[in-house]
Amino acid sequence: MEIRDYTPNDEAGCLAICRSLDIKPDVGAFASYLAQPPDFYYVAEHDGVIVACGGFGLDRSGAELQWGMVGKQWQRQGLGRFLLFHRLREIGKKSNVEMVRLRAPVSESAFFAKQGFRETASQGAEVDMVKRLAVCS
Repeated sequence: MEIRDYTPNDEAGCLAICRSLDIKPDVGAFASYLAQPPDFYYVAEHDGVIVACGGFGLDRSGAELQWGMVGKQWQRQGLGRFLLFHRLREIGKKSNVEMVRLRAPVSESAFFAKQGFRETASQGAEVDMVKRLAVCS
């Protein structure tokens, strides 16, 4: 398993992951996101096949995890956790951010809660969650 920076050549593989999911994110919005290559977006490859992807954005209020997903056939093997920890580590390397936020479907909130995120708001089928990266200063 290798995690590396996203390149425009990875677009088809990432869109295929998006389409494979039972709870399909907005594929059009994801394609638009990928059309302007994000600064911090990664793909996980296994034997040359993209099996997961996800990134983050930085702004004045901290970091936000963006478009993290694991292909349906690759779920429940620890790849989501592996990719999440990679992104959290990269956030720490690239900024002094202490809080990381995300918006996720309610069905995925238990996964993030197990990784130390706590719910801050609920908006219909989605929840907002945060996690503190730095425990002391």
